[in-house]
Amino acid sequence: MPEEWRSATVGGTPQVTGRTVSRSTSRWPAHRRVALAVGVGLVIGSVTSVAQTLLGGSALAGLANAVSPWVVAPFLIGATGRGRRSAAALGVLTCEAEVAGYNLTAALRGFGVGWPPLLLWVVAGLVAGIAFGAAGHSWRTAAGRERGLGAALLVAVWACEAVVTYGVILGYAGHAIVFGAVAVLLLVLLGRFRRQGAAVLRWLLPAVGLGVVGMLALHAL
Repeated sequence: MPEEWRSATVGGTPQVTGRTVSRSTSRWPAHRRVALAVGVGLVIGSVTSVAQTLLGGSALAGLANAVSPWVVAPFLIGATGRGRRSAAALGVLTCEAEVAGYNLTAALRGFGVGWPPLLLWVVAGLVAGIAFGAAGHSWRTAAGRERGLGAALLVAVWACEAVVTYGVILGYAGHAIVFGAVAVLLLVLLGRFRRQGAAVLRWLLPAVGLGVVGMLALHAL
């Protein structure tokens, strides 16, 4: 994970160990971050296809059949972006690589790949990549009122999938417990970074509200 920043205020402007909070600490050149996004996305997509068979009907099966596990990678890779636009672009690359990796692996395993669902997930990857790539950047760099928002979005998507998808719509209690536990773990881990736990909690309610709307819209498609 990116190094922790120590912030202070000088003349009303947030400063971070000699650099403003809007600058990236990443020293990687752009092509390495792009390669990381594509490579990680392809691996996650491929593993997801295989895991759907291996996990079967266990309580962990939801990890290979849900949205929230796929947005963790764009969030973390987006956190390495030099700026918000770079982070969003990296998030999109990661999500689209996940879609490609999943469908290529499924095709190699003898499963049919339909164009309508493929196009749907390409569009979903574009939206999710922008949102969670930028959220990762916000988690690493944001100050002031925005502080805590990025992490809250990632926690909320896991919490909403636990309650809405697996708790209410599908009624899979085991899956709901797994996703709820991950949401709590993310809340703790992401909140410890730059000591933004309290800020994450302040944003969590509106983030969950947005997540509920998004989950219901996705299930309506």
